[in-house]
Amino acid sequence: MVQKLIIVMITAMVPFAVACSDKATSGTVSVEGKPYVRAFTTNLVDHGIGEVELNRTQAACVAAKWVNIFQPARLDAAGVTASQLRRAGGLDNKVARVALSDTEITKLVEAFGDCAVDLREAYINSITVGATVSETDRACLSDAFSSQLIDDMMALQITKGTKAVDDDPKMAAEVFAALSSCPGAIDLGS
Repeated sequence: MVQKLIIVMITAMVPFAVACSDKATSGTVSVEGKPYVRAFTTNLVDHGIGEVELNRTQAACVAAKWVNIFQPARLDAAGVTASQLRRAGGLDNKVARVALSDTEITKLVEAFGDCAVDLREAYINSITVGATVSETDRACLSDAFSSQLIDDMMALQITKGTKAVDDDPKMAAEVFAALSSCPGAIDLGS
């Protein structure tokens, strides 16, 4: 009888343990975090992040996960207010003040995939906007920009600003090499 009771109790507790095990990446935020979610959502919808544009549903999903990673107390301590994040450039100028671990940075990038945002597709769409791109060229670009390269670019843009990829010689060289591996896919200029 005691064994059955223990099994029932464990079975009943598992969903709660799973639900609470990764609060930092869940969509549930504290009352203190809600203004930040609204601000991140507005900024992501109005201005995107780097070359990635999000619709409101995707932005709200990413924003909730980001707020749980950044944490309102850490944002406050860094002098980052929700109203600052709403403005254009709010992400570039403010969130870099919050010190993040490599694990937290990885979770910020993973939030996109968790929220149905295909970063590679979004990036390729942004660099080819207004151009006629063949399926062969699109496939070449997709192969050239590995998931790791896209994730590294996004991590750099989130933590250091959208111009950080161009300002980082190693990253800029990797992006140029990827673009150059698909001659004629996009105009790289003279």
